[in-house]
Amino acid sequence: MTTIRQRIWASSLPEVSALLLAAFTRFWRLEYHSFWFDEAVSLVWARADASHTWRATFRLVEEKHPPAYYLALHYWQTLLGWFGAAERDAALRAFGVLMGILMVWGILRLVTQLSGRVTGLMAGLFTALAPILVWYSQELRMFQPATTALVWAVFFLVNASGQGSHGRVCWLGLIATLLFSLYSYLFSAFFLPGLGLSIFLLARRGRSFDGRYVLEGSVALAIVAALFLPLAQNAWGTNNSESTPGAAFAHFLPNLWRQLRIFTVWHTDWPSALRAAAIAFFAVLVLAGLTLPGDNRRDARPLLWLWIAGPLLIGNALLTTNAAIFREDRYFLFLAPFVLWAAARGVCAVGQWRPSAGRFSGVVGVALLAASLPVLWTPALFRENWRAAAGYITAYQRHSPGFVAAGVTHPYFLDRALEWYLRQEYDLPIYRLFGGSWPLTPDQVETVMAPLMRDIEMSPGADTLWLAQSHLAGVDDQRLVQGWLDTNLALITEQYPAGVELRGYAIRYRYPTLPTLMDTAVYPAAQIFPGVILAACEIMTPVVAARDVVYHPPSGWVHLRLWLRSYDSVAAEPTISALVVAADGHVWGRSLERAADVLGVYPATLWQPGEFVRAELDVNLNPLALPGRYTVLVDAGGEEIPCGTVQLQ
Repeated sequence: MTTIRQRIWASSLPEVSALLLAAFTRFWRLEYHSFWFDEAVSLVWARADASHTWRATFRLVEEKHPPAYYLALHYWQTLLGWFGAAERDAALRAFGVLMGILMVWGILRLVTQLSGRVTGLMAGLFTALAPILVWYSQELRMFQPATTALVWAVFFLVNASGQGSHGRVCWLGLIATLLFSLYSYLFSAFFLPGLGLSIFLLARRGRSFDGRYVLEGSVALAIVAALFLPLAQNAWGTNNSESTPGAAFAHFLPNLWRQLRIFTVWHTDWPSALRAAAIAFFAVLVLAGLTLPGDNRRDARPLLWLWIAGPLLIGNALLTTNAAIFREDRYFLFLAPFVLWAAARGVCAVGQWRPSAGRFSGVVGVALLAASLPVLWTPALFRENWRAAAGYITAYQRHSPGFVAAGVTHPYFLDRALEWYLRQEYDLPIYRLFGGSWPLTPDQVETVMAPLMRDIEMSPGADTLWLAQSHLAGVDDQRLVQGWLDTNLALITEQYPAGVELRGYAIRYRYPTLPTLMDTAVYPAAQIFPGVILAACEIMTPVVAARDVVYHPPSGWVHLRLWLRSYDSVAAEPTISALVVAADGHVWGRSLERAADVLGVYPATLWQPGEFVRAELDVNLNPLALPGRYTVLVDAGGEEIPCGTVQLQ
């Protein structure tokens, strides 16, 4: 090594760089994804009284996750409140980010101690870059904090040797971190048997066997087990009553392959052959790390076998009681740091055999993980884009008369995510469209909806109802709420942010006078068909992308609001449509036909002379339309009336 390289290696700069990399990847675009259903659940419990959260979640009936993480988030949000940041997505998620960085620090220290500094740095880089660990560090859920606590529990176990205050602090650290992990995420219990057996391996220090260490470790784990037992009993009872049994070790090898993909290149959209090759590459590294001899330090292979294979075997055995144990990618997240440790150890084991091969495999491993990260911050991984749903509502309401009444179909938590983003702009009422017994049945619809709609219609200035739907399975499987609203109200638009369906309904569409409109409104005052004039029109989306990735991929929609005024009786039903036209006359967008719009609910033949009727159209754009300014035309029976312009991006 050169003198400069030697100085760098002798310093702590490599470890600091790994931690900075972990911080960069986790703070990067922290607000890109909106809160989704699970995070809304976390917010509900975090904002509740701490004693209520403990009582309700400890029983695992009202909520399937135990209370420790929710309580930690509660106090984190309280702390943020002192700085006026308790309502910020990024500030709330920073708790998980800090826990993710803390996990990387724990891995650096733990692996360095057991497998050497080079392996420790490689494991630090792998855990800093692993997409699954970055993703769950940025999510407002318990999986990353529970994983971090397990890593530090192992660290304290490894270091709890000798007498005096150091040993006592480590045993207390083990008890505290292990209990936090268990009381945050129940699957952490799968780690306990391997942790217990590793005491006997760690007790062999040199040529002697440390009986005192075994005794103290057994007492510490016994304390943890005693304090965890009541929660474990609740979990077992809930599992037996609500889970669907499966077959032990079903799909064992495919599950192992899937777990390795989750821990490494996860959501990459690469060609299948390339992704399979990347997974196979990491599989070789993990196997090398678990089987090949390493340096002359304490051999970590038996410990890694206990900490990786133990939970996987327990999970596969418990498939007999619960077929969904491996269903979600996040369920075994706590194994990721240890699997990546094995991969890092494989890099170094290969390097001992042939240094150039070790360096090459290390560079390739880091490059593959780094290349797998960008997809995390793309629309392809939007879960439930409640921020977009709320953003559309608030943008619409800025230029609309009256207030909005927003409704959701899920009886518990989905309104929380919508409300979270709505109230950043407006103090808008949120109506739960039904509660009590569910799923909703056809005979309940009228009983539930009619009284609620009377209340909504009596809200001062309520002109528009927004129906936001998600997670309808077991709640409104037949879409009865939507069907009732489609029958009784006029549909003005429908939007489809990821994981959410948003439908706007006009509660009020008849006006004695023309309300205050947008500054950009156009007033043609032209006859659109016999007996009716187009008094005004508003382009609600004056700037829109021709190609859309948020609301209804692949094309953008121009939303147009028309104000029609009857001056005489109308003899025949008109057909009204809208076009987006370029300067050369080429049509680049046409309005969508909806039978349940205002003209379908309130036919023009019933209009009263002198009244204004609000009608709305969505114009579906050609995604190939070039950026520029286009004219919007209203077409009724061949008569095309200009209604302003729209800027396409």
